[in-house]
Amino acid sequence: MKVGDLVRKRWGRTEPWQQGTAGVVVDKQVEERGVNPAFHGYWLVVYYPGSGHPPYRYRPNEFEVISESR
Repeated sequence: MKVGDLVRKRWGRTEPWQQGTAGVVVDKQVEERGVNPAFHGYWLVVYYPGSGHPPYRYRPNEFEVISESR
């Protein structure tokens, strides 16, 4: 997945405002080993336009790509 891809949440906890809606990948982050090992690894920052919610960090395996950016 790349920044700018349209994605759909398919696995994990899905909020009502995420159902049937496409999100946009706005950033990719890598967390190094720190105090909490649950936060270690790769993350996507996904924004849902029109939802009124700020961008959130998610694990990449929770999403599928709908449309790839150029």
